[in-house]
This record gives sequence, structure tokens and C-alpha cells, in this order.
Amino acid sequence: MDMKKIKVPDFKDPSTICVLAGSVLMLLASFLPQYKATVSLWGISESETWNLMGNYRHQGIFLLILAIATVVILLLDLDKEKFLSGALGASAAFGLWGIIDVIRVMAADKKDIKDSGMGDMASVSFQFGFFVLILGVIAVAGAIVLTTMNAKKAAPAQPQAPQVPQV
Repeated sequence: MDMKKIKVPDFKDPSTICVLAGSVLMLLASFLPQYKATVSLWGISESETWNLMGNYRHQGIFLLILAIATVVILLLDLDKEKFLSGALGASAAFGLWGIIDVIRVMAADKKDIKDSGMGDMASVSFQFGFFVLILGVIAVAGAIVLTTMNAKKAAPAQPQAPQVPQV
């Protein structure tokens, strides 16, 4: 690989900041716990945390791969409109899928707790990773918008066909 092709991103560009922030947040969210289930009985408490890496169809692996891919695309300065927007779109899709899955599983667990009558002994709660995932999806969505706007500004104006006079 030619190391001359790697460039330092322009950290003053808002789209670059959003791409890097979104990638880092998605990377962190894939490892952090998303929610925690706790059961307390006779003074003994047991809890279990769930994350995107192993508990939710391994979505964290996809987020990890996409976060690394977006940073590599940014560093290699590949066609931002095609490659970067595609990788960011896929990151946003997997991030939304993760958010929906966490909410769905947590709602099902809350319903099971309520139906079993263990409301005083069991609880479920969102964890820090869930909120990091939401922030990551927001940052990635902002990066998509800013990258698209920058690509449209950088595109040369299309020549207009000459107007034929009406007789």
C-alpha cells in the first residue's frame, strides 16, 4: 500500500468531524452495555447486561467493521459521494436496527416481568451504551447530510443547453 495516498483529514471541516465522531461513537456503542436486567430476591441481587457484540445478532460486529471502513475511506480520500455516503448509510441502518432491537427486547422483558407478577423483584434499565448508540446514529446522519451537501457544492455546474429562439 502506498503511504503517500493516506492524508490527514481536515479537522476544520464539519463533515469530517461528524464522520469521525459518528464512527468512534458507533465503535464504542458496539462494546458498551445497552441494557441491564436485575432480579432481587431475599436480599440477593443478580444482574445481566446485554451489548450489541454478542446478544443482538452480533450487530456490533457490523458496526465495528463499518466504523473502521468509514475512517479508512476518509483517510484514503476515496470518492466521498459514493463510498463514504454508502458506508455511513449502512452504519446508520445498523445503528437504527440496534436501537430498535434494544427497545424491542427491553419492552418484551418488561412485559414478562409485569405478567409474572415479579414487578417488585425484577427490573430492566437502559445503560450508557444505548445512549452512545443514539448519539452515534445522530452524528452519522449529520455526516451523511454534510457530506452530501459538500459533494453538491464541489460538483461543477452543468452546462445549459442554448435556448432556441421561438419564431
